[in-house]
Amino acid sequence: METIAKLKTPRVERGRTRIVVPHEGGEIAFAYPSVDLDTYLNVGRRILENGQNVPTGDQMASLLHAAYCDGSVKDEPELKDVRETMRNWLWVFNRNLWTPEGVYVIQDLEAMGISQLLNQNDLEEMLKGGKDLGGVRFSQDGRIRFAPKGTYTPGGHTPESLAKDGFMVASYGLEGAKKLGEVSAKFREEPYIFGVEVNKPEQRVSALGEGRLLVDNSLYVVGDVFDGNGYCHAFGVLK
Repeated sequence: METIAKLKTPRVERGRTRIVVPHEGGEIAFAYPSVDLDTYLNVGRRILENGQNVPTGDQMASLLHAAYCDGSVKDEPELKDVRETMRNWLWVFNRNLWTPEGVYVIQDLEAMGISQLLNQNDLEEMLKGGKDLGGVRFSQDGRIRFAPKGTYTPGGHTPESLAKDGFMVASYGLEGAKKLGEVSAKFREEPYIFGVEVNKPEQRVSALGEGRLLVDNSLYVVGDVFDGNGYCHAFGVLK
């Protein structure tokens, strides 16, 4: 798979430790260490109370790409810890509305989870005037995406198919999906997407982790988590 060109150099800035990584032609800084294991809502609340932003899928893809794929920093202790933390899972602050027609992915900047119901008609209104990227519809501000059924495939993937999957593009952006495809190639087994087949709309949230249940040492991309279930970490995004 073609390696993503990096315009910036990732690095670790210590003192008030920050992990700075290339992101969408610029840079983004993550607070270090991560927020400890807790529920989606509790982790999100703590990050926001710290005056930081919660990490969306696009941002998480950039952090993990630096941690797994960039030889200039991946041996730094902070990046090693990112990989170690993946074994205990990381929350991705995306809200997912699975429908019979496809899946809507909403960047959850206020860490609402499923505590606030999403309305499919409202989301369709917000998508008007947006653009189509890789078969996925994006709102004008990029915060709401819709992957039609048929563009994504829950289950096992290759790194190449993962990078092009509609749910991946909706969750992590075109660049982020490609980055996570490259990340997945660093694991022994092929990546796996967890989604939901529904007859009526259902809301879930997202997480990423190192899978050791169905297969050994694989990138798990999870879009079917109830926000009160499970405990994960998260790295806050510095403003």
